[in-house]
Amino acid sequence: MQATAAAECGVTDLLEKILDKGLVIHADLMISLAGVPLIGVSLKAAIAGMETMLKYGMLNDWDEKSREWASKEREKTQKVGYGSMDEEYVLVKMFCSHWYSRGIYRCWRPGHLYITDKRVVLRRDQPCEELMEIPYELIMGMTMETRVNITGRETDYLYISIKDSEVAQLHPTNASVAKEAIESRMKELGIGFEEKLVTPPVDEKASKLLTPGEGITHCGRMWHLVPLTSASRINDSEWKPGHVYLTNKKLCWYYDFEGKIGWETSCDSLLHVTTQLQDLGGMLKGKEILSVLYKTRSGNKVACFSGPMSEMRDWEGALSDIVKQRNEPLTEDWESCPQCEEKAPRRKLLREGCTACGWISPRLRREV
Repeated sequence: MQATAAAECGVTDLLEKILDKGLVIHADLMISLAGVPLIGVSLKAAIAGMETMLKYGMLNDWDEKSREWASKEREKTQKVGYGSMDEEYVLVKMFCSHWYSRGIYRCWRPGHLYITDKRVVLRRDQPCEELMEIPYELIMGMTMETRVNITGRETDYLYISIKDSEVAQLHPTNASVAKEAIESRMKELGIGFEEKLVTPPVDEKASKLLTPGEGITHCGRMWHLVPLTSASRINDSEWKPGHVYLTNKKLCWYYDFEGKIGWETSCDSLLHVTTQLQDLGGMLKGKEILSVLYKTRSGNKVACFSGPMSEMRDWEGALSDIVKQRNEPLTEDWESCPQCEEKAPRRKLLREGCTACGWISPRLRREV
């Protein structure tokens, strides 16, 4: 055959030819070393559209099985997706993702959020499954939070507090509409709920760190310089990965590998915070280190942390504010929360409540 090329042919024409007529690849390769054949490769491949494949008697079994499976899934979706909700009235339906965190499996699971007259349920079609179900009787409170997602855009997240200290984190298309629909239906049913709910932690380990009246203000992945106490390396230390949590009561580092708190200190013990560039050896050069000076019964000590450079200054500012507020006397415009003793402007406490523990003034509670 004589190879020809047409200037007007493009990728679309090539793809159309392959799907219509098909493409056959047959190649034999031999790999040798010093004239001695070592490896032989025989390649045979046929690429074409499914109609062309079936025309020449190829992939018939696979095509039948795929169509049979798709037909069963459609029947299953119609039966489970709509049949089980025949006795319910759907108030709001929208696309939504649910944060799933059980053991080592953590991810956002997408589906459709159904707010019915009986419950709040999240479903997906393929495979057909109910990802989340919350009856109205189990809802203790709700709150919204605006955060920056992975695309760098600000978006609203909806938190639903459930009995037994569980929290469902949802990312619906319109969080405010979903929240209003749930609140309206609960009021119609005469079910009370907490409207001023503190934004709860979204992972299991964070919920284990909190005590009553404690809320997380900052959290993030961070390396911690852990001193080694073995007999052979008594004066040595090692960087280990984990998560740092700052609450209105303490600063702590959670060691993921052991599943427990590896270091912690109270906010009242913080003395000084600074960041500086250091070389950690090898390829770890010019890393920002967050040094936290804190007091203990045996004297002052320093804890070192390292994480993303974009977050180190934020951590330094947050911890420095705690040290500054504790060392400086309160001005006339600042007061301590009567429940958790977190400092905040007096007007903000009276009008909005405490953002750390969720305390609300009696006057604001009556207005709500």
